[in-house]
Amino acid sequence: MAITSTATPKDNRWHALRLRWDAVDRRTERWLLLTFYALIILTIAVEVIRRFVLNYSSVWGEELARYAFIYLAWLAAAAAVRDRAHIRIDVLINLGGPRMKRLGWWITDVCTLVLAVWALYLSVAPVLTSIQFGSVTPGLRVSQALFLAAIPMGFLLIAWRVIQCMLADVRRMQRGDPVFDGQKLFD
Repeated sequence: MAITSTATPKDNRWHALRLRWDAVDRRTERWLLLTFYALIILTIAVEVIRRFVLNYSSVWGEELARYAFIYLAWLAAAAAVRDRAHIRIDVLINLGGPRMKRLGWWITDVCTLVLAVWALYLSVAPVLTSIQFGSVTPGLRVSQALFLAAIPMGFLLIAWRVIQCMLADVRRMQRGDPVFDGQKLFD
């Protein structure tokens, strides 16, 4: 007896394309996180050697490490939202059944999305002001807008990750799978 599928080849291609995009998305995010983390470690190591061995430190070292850390933090926040591994108190969500969990996650996702869009809106003004007046960083002497843009970029990524989680929840609900509770750091 042959097993038949109701999925069309077009649906299978869409599913394969989405899986490929998700893999590229995850790999790119991990490589960016690794790059910023390595940049911080390398810069601080060079600055420690310069300061304590050569008795000379640069103006730009501390600044570069600080801005790399800011980008790292926002990328990591978006990654935590994607994996639902961010800090949360989910006692009330876990008390209910599967429907209560799904409703709780939807409420949480909608609130997070509203917060991210609102913060994105508020964080664009300083970037535009920096571009308008041409402000530069004291040590690196590059446009400060490049580093101020980390905040709206971070909130944009967080909003995108929340939307991805909501779409994944819809797909799980259509298949009848339980809601994704996320990756727990501690139990």
